[in-house]
Order: sequence, then structure tokens, then C-alpha cells
Amino acid sequence: MIEMHEENPKKRDIDAIVGILKNGGVIIYPTDTGYAFGCDLFNKKALDKLVMIKKVDKRKTFSFVCGSLSQISEYAECSKESFRIIRELLPGPYTFIMKALNSVSKTVSGEKKKVGLRIPLNNIDLALVEGLGNPLISSSINKYSDIMNGKKPLSDPSEIDRIYGRQVDEIIDCGVIEPEYSTVIDLSGEEAEIIREGKGPTDMFSSE
Repeated sequence: MIEMHEENPKKRDIDAIVGILKNGGVIIYPTDTGYAFGCDLFNKKALDKLVMIKKVDKRKTFSFVCGSLSQISEYAECSKESFRIIRELLPGPYTFIMKALNSVSKTVSGEKKKVGLRIPLNNIDLALVEGLGNPLISSSINKYSDIMNGKKPLSDPSEIDRIYGRQVDEIIDCGVIEPEYSTVIDLSGEEAEIIREGKGPTDMFSSE
């Protein structure tokens, strides 16, 4: 594990993690909604390793972290209305489901050719994306179904290390983070649709 402070992560620590990511490593890192698995969006070896660790169907759609609104448009279809919405809500605890462009691997976009896009309000995440030069996969270490069924979520880095320390290449310790799931908004259709209410207000949609 490596300790980092979200307010001001050290460049040498960020560079070390970026090196792991570029070499096909899988990490666990903090976001504004809890700890998540992460790897380089364009590293197939890392994506395959993440699928194996999470034991998920390869057809599942993954989410990834972008560093800016302009970067989102490089990977997903973004209408003027969609751009207006994401500009108002990001950075923040939201995941937007959008139609993937051909630049996104099918391993990430799944059979439906859709992706989840985020810009978390977290300096570590943004520094990692900047150092990597492209988006970073983001997949919660806690299953939504488990939390809904009353299973205690993982929030303490020491406990996360006990369970996943031998499976991942690095864990960023940013202290205990009680997970709050992101609000998921589907922008892949003609109208915005709230798929899951989570952290972050959705008042702007009540009048639409």
C-alpha cells in the first residue's frame, strides 16, 4: 500500500502509480464515492486481469474516469443537450451512460456498446489520468447488489488489503472512505434517464 493525501498528492507517488498502470497493473484507488479498482483503459492485459479479479461477465459495461469534459467527447457520443448536463454536474459523484465511440474496446463497452463516464471530485484520480494520458477504468470494489442485501461494504484500506492485497499491484491508502454510490444517468437515448439515485442531487431533472 501507498499512503496519499487527496488534497495534495505527491508527484513522485502519482508517477509511481502511473508506471504500474502503464505496465498493465491493476490498482485500488480512492474516488469521491469510495474505493475502486482501476487500470489503463487501453491495456488489454490489465483489463483481462480486472475481469478475473472481479469475476464479472466480459460483456459487462465498465466505467472509466476522464480528466476533462473535452476528453469525454473523445470516447462517447455527446449531443449538445448531453454536454449541457455533464458540464453542470461534473466534476462530481455521477456516472453517465453514453454510446461508445469506436475508440473504446468492446471489452469495456460490452455488447451494448455503451460506457459509463466519470470525472470524480478527487485530486488523486485527476492526477492519475493526467499522468497516464488517457482515461482510467473505475469499478467499485463493492457490489451494489451486496450493499442492497445488507452486506457490510469495504471502506478501510487495511481490510481491503487483507482481501485484495495479493490480487492487485498497488492499493492507494487515503484513509477510511464510507462508500456512497454515484448517481447513474443514462444519456444514450433521446432523453436523460436516472438509472440509480445515489450521491449527488438530481433536482435539475425534476422540471424536465
